[in-house]
Amino acid sequence: MSVAALAAIAAVLSTAADAAPAAPADVDGLTIDVVGACPDAATVRRLLTGLASPDEARATPVKIEDRGAHLRISVRDAATTVDDPARDCAARARVAAAFATTELLAQRIVLGPPDWTVEKGLIFEVASTGSGAAWAPGAEFRGAYGRERWSLYGSAGARGPVTLPLEHGWQAELLRFPLDGGARITGRRVSRFRPWLTIAASLTITGIMGSELVQTEREWRVDLGGLAMAGATLRVTDRLGLSAALTVRWQPRRYQLQVVPAGTVGETPGWWFGLALDYTIDGPRRSPP
Repeated sequence: MSVAALAAIAAVLSTAADAAPAAPADVDGLTIDVVGACPDAATVRRLLTGLASPDEARATPVKIEDRGAHLRISVRDAATTVDDPARDCAARARVAAAFATTELLAQRIVLGPPDWTVEKGLIFEVASTGSGAAWAPGAEFRGAYGRERWSLYGSAGARGPVTLPLEHGWQAELLRFPLDGGARITGRRVSRFRPWLTIAASLTITGIMGSELVQTEREWRVDLGGLAMAGATLRVTDRLGLSAALTVRWQPRRYQLQVVPAGTVGETPGWWFGLALDYTIDGPRRSPP
């Protein structure tokens, strides 16, 4: 918190303190641990009276340390050190109460999506072919940038190798390297659980090679398509989280697979359905307008 913000809150508390009656030592169960003589614990307690609910007060001890020219204030995992060589005990009490109030109210603040998000993890896809299902494991790296509800999205990944079952017992080995770009819409008023939806265009580099065939080489091509993802992120800490998503990938240009002299024995799938599991790193978050 900035010094200016603390000063503004402290000024309001100073006015309230003049009118507030003295509080008993156990008001609302508030626990204040003051190490040193300046400020006085009773003064800080009086300033905080009525600002914290009984449950918040009991669960959140406030520790204040008089370090001579400095004042150390700790609430939960947050702490700050204030420079005060004049040792103005009344001013120190107001600053301590302002900092404690801000931390007590911080959990109620509604925060929007992070400024940016990075995701990295595994993805498992399945597609239906004329001769059965094809399973493709892979890995992917994703990113979303934008603090508003809509953000820019991009990803790069790899799939396979996967064996495609074809007619008459033939098989082909398939490699795919998708590159995606589009937009993501994110739920903005959810605390730890953040749902999102991604729509993107896709460019997939595909390599195909017949299995157990002589004089065959891998053929490469580039295909355009589309991607849709519906997922959610669970924040584990302020910056780290876990996410899961269902994916649908569309590749409309199918590749005809032929074996001489049998002719066409199959084609590459046009639709892939997947499950993505990732860990995430979030940028800073701000309150939405």
